[in-house]
Amino acid sequence: MGGGEEIRKIVWIKWETVCLPKEDGGLGVRRVGAFNLSLLGKWCWRLLLEKEALWYRLLKVRYGEEGGRLRDGGRQSPVWWRTMCNVRDGVGEGVGNWFEDNIRRVVGDGRDTFFWYDEWIEDTPLRIKFPRFFDLALEKESRVDYMGRRSWEPDGGAWVWRRRLFAWEEESLRECSFLLHNTVLQDNVHDTWRWHSDPVNGYSVHESYQFITNSGAMLDRTLLDDVWHKSILSKVSLLVWCLLRNRVPTKDNLVHRGVLSTTDMTCVAGCGQTETAVHLFLHCNFSCNLWYLVWKWIGIFSVHAGELRQHFIQFTTMAGMPRTTHYYFRIIWFTFVWVI
Repeated sequence: MGGGEEIRKIVWIKWETVCLPKEDGGLGVRRVGAFNLSLLGKWCWRLLLEKEALWYRLLKVRYGEEGGRLRDGGRQSPVWWRTMCNVRDGVGEGVGNWFEDNIRRVVGDGRDTFFWYDEWIEDTPLRIKFPRFFDLALEKESRVDYMGRRSWEPDGGAWVWRRRLFAWEEESLRECSFLLHNTVLQDNVHDTWRWHSDPVNGYSVHESYQFITNSGAMLDRTLLDDVWHKSILSKVSLLVWCLLRNRVPTKDNLVHRGVLSTTDMTCVAGCGQTETAVHLFLHCNFSCNLWYLVWKWIGIFSVHAGELRQHFIQFTTMAGMPRTTHYYFRIIWFTFVWVI
C-alpha cells in the first residue's frame, strides 16, 4: 500500500446493533448519552422526594423555587445543573418529556400538592390545561387543600383573579370546576409521587435506560412530516419547526441565553405577562383575540389548547372533519403563525 494512499476503515456492524441487549443479538454495550440521562433522572426523582434534605435546601437557597420545583438558574449556573433541569423539564432533542411523562402526583390530603403546577388531575398540569386562568390567577402557588377548602365551584372563594372574567372565560371556568367536582381529599393521607413505569418500586436507572433507548429516537420525530410542504414557503415551515421546539427568540429564551436581563421579560404586546412562545402565539390578549376571529371565520368553535403542539394538532386534524381538509387547515395555521 503506497504511502499516499488513503486508508479507509470499514464499519462491519452498525453501532445501533452493538448497543442492542444480548438477548436481542447485540453486545449489550451501553449508550453513554442515554445512560447519563437515566442517571440524571435519578437525581430529578430525588428532587421530588427529598425536599427536607440538607442538599435540597442548599440548592433552594442557591437557585430559588417556583411551583415546588427548583429554578435552573440561567446561564450563570453550572452546566451539570442546567443539564439536570433540562432532563426534568423535557428540554432537548431526541428524548422529549420522558421524565415528566412518567411522574404522577397522587393526592391524599392535598397539602403538599401545588394546584396549578403539579400533574395531579388527569394527565396535564392545570396551568397547561387552563393557561389563561393561570395567567389571571393572583395566587399561583396555592396548594390543592387550600383551593378545596375555599371551594373551587365557579363562584367559590378559591378563584382570585387580577380582573373580572369575560363571559366566555366564565364558561371555561365552569368546565374547569366540573373537572374538579369529583375530587375527594383524604385527611391523614399524605400526597405522594408515583413513577408511572414502576408504581411499586419507583424510579429505576435500568428501567429508564431501557425506556430511553427503546423510544427516545421516536419521541421528537412525530411532527417532521407535518411541517414541510411544497405549498408552504420554506421560511414559514422553518419558523414553525423552531416554534414547536421552543427555539424562537422570545424574551424568556433570550434571558435564558444571557442576551437580555431578567428584568426585560414582559410581552412585546404590552400585556404585562412574561413573553414565552406559548404566551406570545396563543395566550396573549392580542393573539388570543386573533385566534378567536380565525375560529369564527372558519365557523368552528373549540376549547383553546394550552400548548403549542397540542394546538397545532387540534387545529390541523379536527375531529369530525374530512381528512382531505386537514391539509388546508394546516396552511391556515402556518399562515396565521407567520402573520403573528
